[in-house]
Amino acid sequence: MRTLAILGAAGRMGGALIRCSQRTNEWELTAALEQPGHKALGENAGSLAGVDGLDVLVTSDIAAALEKADALIDFTFHEVAPKHAEAAAGAGKALVLGTTGLTDEEAVRVREAARDIPLVWAPNMSLGVNLLFAVLKKAGAVLKAGYRVEIDETHHIHKKDAPSGTALQLGRKIAEGREIDFNSAWIHDPDGAGKLTDSDKIVVRSRREGEVVGDHTAIFENEGERVEFTHRAWSRDAFAMGALHAAAWAIGREPGLYDMQDVLGL
Repeated sequence: MRTLAILGAAGRMGGALIRCSQRTNEWELTAALEQPGHKALGENAGSLAGVDGLDVLVTSDIAAALEKADALIDFTFHEVAPKHAEAAAGAGKALVLGTTGLTDEEAVRVREAARDIPLVWAPNMSLGVNLLFAVLKKAGAVLKAGYRVEIDETHHIHKKDAPSGTALQLGRKIAEGREIDFNSAWIHDPDGAGKLTDSDKIVVRSRREGEVVGDHTAIFENEGERVEFTHRAWSRDAFAMGALHAAAWAIGREPGLYDMQDVLGL
């Protein structure tokens, strides 16, 4: 049985990871972590996640946690992601990182950590979304001239970054298929009020509504037709199961920076 440490254990994703890890006999949760001073420190991680019979207390000691874990999963905040990656690298343990919104400097530190450990870093761990990434690269290659492109993403009001990392990755895959530079082509329409522009641009629209877990739609449109590719996540379990799949895949791999396309062979 593989052993696992979860960062952000008292959060929404942390709870989903704990619940999903206990549904199979594949994982033993050996550590549940939160930041120093967090109100959940000392609490039973299973009770917080709604899981009975789990004797793991929430702690902030990442070094001790890594001694007992084969892999670490991090869905926390961009400011602390580099520190977590460096801790995993120092301990020689596989890391799955689902945190988005990192600055360029933070991203460099994460990539440097991947020189020493297998590190799976993806903006979205859902298996369905990662299949969509592959499909949209093909769609971008086929639906080129005359097709305007819009990516529409909606998330809960608590999400701090906009556009979502998933929306940006969808755009990057379309740009790859079109053989264009995404950074030069994309336009952010924050409130989703604009209209589709010319076919050389990729418009990304962001909405924050209620408790929406994550909706993404990529639209290709011209004067004759409209093609839509949609993924809707109605439970964070979709991301948790993907992250656990990635962690199992990463254990024992050669050091390097991987994404879910690598994990799924796409």
